Amino acid sequence: MLATTLAALTERWEIPDTLRSRHKGFIRGELCDRGASYLEPTGSMQEPDWGGGAGSQAADAVANNLAYLSVYNGPQPPAPHLDPYRGSGRPEANGCRMLMGFRLLSAGEARPFQNLLASASPGLAGAAERTLSLPEAGAEGLGALYHFDSRAAALLLKDLSKVGLGHRAVELFDWLRKLTEAQPLHALCDVYTYTAMISMCIYQQDVARAMELAHEMRARNIERNVHTYTALMNVCIKCGKCPLALDTYHHMRQDGCLPNVVTYNTLIDVYGKMGQWDHAVKVLSTMKAEGVEPVLRTYNTLIIACNMCNQPREAMAVHKRMLDEGYTPNATTYNALISAHGKAGQLDKVMEVFQEMVWKGCERSVITYSSLISACEKAGQWELALELFNEMHSEGCLPNTVTFNSLITACAQGVQWQKAAEVFEEMKGQGCTPDVVTYTALISAYEKGGQWRLALGAFDTMRAQRCKPDAIVYNAITDALWETGVIWAQRRALGLFQRAVEEGHFKQQRWDTSAPWPARAEVNLHAMTAGVAVLSLYTWLVSLKQRLLARGAGSLPARLAIVSDKGKSSKEAGNLVVKEAVAAMMAQWDSPFRASTDNVYSGMLEASGEAVEEWLQSPGFEEQLFCFFPCTDVMPSLANKGLMQDSTAAQHSSAALDDEDFAKEVAVEVRCAEAFAAVQHFEKTHCLALQNMSFAYLQRRTDLVNTALAYARRLNLKDEVAHDAMLLMDRTMSTSLQVKDELLNLLAAACVIIAGKQGERPNNTPTDAELEAAIGMQAGVVTQMEWQMRRVLGNDTSAISTLRCLKLYLERLGCNFLDQESVQMLAGSAFSLVRDSISDMAFLNCRPSVIAAAIIYAERRARGIIPFWPSMLSKLTHYQDMSTPELSVAIKAAQVLVMRPPRSPTSQGVSSPTTPLQQGAPSSPATPHTPHHSSHPSS
Repeated sequence: MLATTLAALTERWEIPDTLRSRHKGFIRGELCDRGASYLEPTGSMQEPDWGGGAGSQAADAVANNLAYLSVYNGPQPPAPHLDPYRGSGRPEANGCRMLMGFRLLSAGEARPFQNLLASASPGLAGAAERTLSLPEAGAEGLGALYHFDSRAAALLLKDLSKVGLGHRAVELFDWLRKLTEAQPLHALCDVYTYTAMISMCIYQQDVARAMELAHEMRARNIERNVHTYTALMNVCIKCGKCPLALDTYHHMRQDGCLPNVVTYNTLIDVYGKMGQWDHAVKVLSTMKAEGVEPVLRTYNTLIIACNMCNQPREAMAVHKRMLDEGYTPNATTYNALISAHGKAGQLDKVMEVFQEMVWKGCERSVITYSSLISACEKAGQWELALELFNEMHSEGCLPNTVTFNSLITACAQGVQWQKAAEVFEEMKGQGCTPDVVTYTALISAYEKGGQWRLALGAFDTMRAQRCKPDAIVYNAITDALWETGVIWAQRRALGLFQRAVEEGHFKQQRWDTSAPWPARAEVNLHAMTAGVAVLSLYTWLVSLKQRLLARGAGSLPARLAIVSDKGKSSKEAGNLVVKEAVAAMMAQWDSPFRASTDNVYSGMLEASGEAVEEWLQSPGFEEQLFCFFPCTDVMPSLANKGLMQDSTAAQHSSAALDDEDFAKEVAVEVRCAEAFAAVQHFEKTHCLALQNMSFAYLQRRTDLVNTALAYARRLNLKDEVAHDAMLLMDRTMSTSLQVKDELLNLLAAACVIIAGKQGERPNNTPTDAELEAAIGMQAGVVTQMEWQMRRVLGNDTSAISTLRCLKLYLERLGCNFLDQESVQMLAGSAFSLVRDSISDMAFLNCRPSVIAAAIIYAERRARGIIPFWPSMLSKLTHYQDMSTPELSVAIKAAQVLVMRPPRSPTSQGVSSPTTPLQQGAPSSPATPHTPHHSSHPSS
């Protein structure tokens, strides 16, 4: 009957399973020792014998405890004489604690007890009836607590916290704290209950309350024992206050309280989280010197601490020491050892440890598989990571957020953004909440896959779900957008950077225009990612300019510096790309910043404030600002027109550069992808055969290039026509056609005419008279050579030159939406380098798309424009490794060209491009008149 009554009670109040199971154990076991029958083998509960003797006494005690729970609002608790076992530690005190927990769980009306107990045995029901008839009043009274000693009270507080009712525990304990010494329940506030409440502060992350309770214990002369101090250290650790935890340990020693093994384990954890692995290792020696024997958990904690400090070798040494001491590893040991080998990049050792773990029958938990997947991520084995993830599922082990984070990171490392996205969706489907690490990994996966729009979408989703981005996330998304090289993406990167500065994630020197400046100011770019470093430099220079405009000459500090690399004085490695780029940029920009002779930093440029003021006021500063920082509103056509003082006008004038709905980006991406597919097709089906080219042709090729360029210029043909003509000439000379030396100029003319017919509109094609006037040859002779060329080429006169590929690349970066002056500023010397590359024999064995890529890379690197090779061009061309043989040859040749002194357009024999950018790029296969294949070589 008692079991039936309590079962009904738990259903009525929806008691949590954890508390219900503990209550069930009490009824089944401890209470049965006092007169109730044990369970039968069938699992059914026999009716207890409530007759007389010990069993009846126990029944009365339980009845009294149940009845007391109804007297929650009495002014004074009933006398404790009803419970003969108060303070004895007997099972009834435990039962009272559990039932008291039920009462606090409900915090509702207690009268349902009367009905529930009406069908119970006469003794039980009678006791309930007597108690329920007690008068009720407004003052709080917790009668059941009179059956508790302080240990039982501490256990009750912990029970409530474990089932998610910590607030009830706090209410109860705070009520007890307010009692005066004259009240009997005041005695429950001793070292046990205080220590329990201190430890429970972990769940509320309330280190201030924990410290308050500890100080209150001292004020009340309540002993603070080793358990109190250890609990306080744990609260500090969980709240991220490791230095405070260390202080607590030192105070404990000062108070003469000796640490136990649990304290030392906690101390090792503190040192691990503080990065002081060497101190953590020394704790073992301290323990043995003080006669405290380490346990297996001590070694496990120390191995984990070494892992946290990124000291996998030390972790392995601790493991060996543990084995030498005779300890047997458990699952926690193996998990930590897997993590250590993973951090050391020893994937083979990781799998050996895992196999040993399986062989010894240790439980493989979510921690095991998370460590395995993390090791695969560090080793770049995303396929194995996915296999282990599937094995984890097959074993019924549910992944957690850490598991998913490691798997997404592994996919990101393997440039598998689609897999990363699938794992992210599965994570949400399984109810795991993504955290800041999840989104960092996902953004990184999208960035490596060239999916900057998806990366930005993930960032927006993160903020919408109120997951606060940190500096790492802002670094990832800002760098992802800047590395694209796409103008509107870089403008978004600037917006995100400014938001991160406002939220305090990036350190940016702020200057009050009305306040005096210090004698020296610097911008520190050390250890920054490339995109963040560029934006930091941009905002710093703009702030200097705005300060100068606001306060006039003499308003800048006496010395200004740009720090790009702190060298060995810093624990963080500098970014060598940033160091190189900043030095090149300042030199190309004619800035006064020069390498410092100060040996403190290995990368620092300095200038006097006076020289910087002169530079900032020069026309060249604003004219070239867009060249190095396309995120600016000050375009070349708007330079030096006061727009830096009127930001509204600048933003309005550059609105064409924004792409809020991605419409421009999507259209450009589709068109460029189609065009480059045509380029790839051409280059696969049309190759040059250098061995077929005559020696006379190779000797005269440079002169023939100039001749073809001159013909095209006289006929007013586009620049790319002349470049296509040279490619046609190389293709023709790669065949069996033998052209005499004196006819090579005629061949050049025929190539120009064929390229003009393909690359110009029909109404722009020159007439016979114009042709003869321009080249000094009869039109019929040129037509005959043209016929011969078509014959040997199988009537396939397709040609996509390096210049067309260059324009295609610039279009992908958004140059189609810029005026000609801005395009020229962004392209720099790329157009003239392409012109020089036609006659340079070093490029003859390279494909046009490769030559164009090499020129962009070398030219941007020479000017210090980050990124040297934009990620969107890498995605378009799949030229990701710039060290491949063909690219390496082309880049070296392009860098030689970059180092040559520039020549004027007239001396080069070709005019600067004046046609719209898109007219010079390869079109999609559906577009008439323009061949879509670009070729080149293989010898």
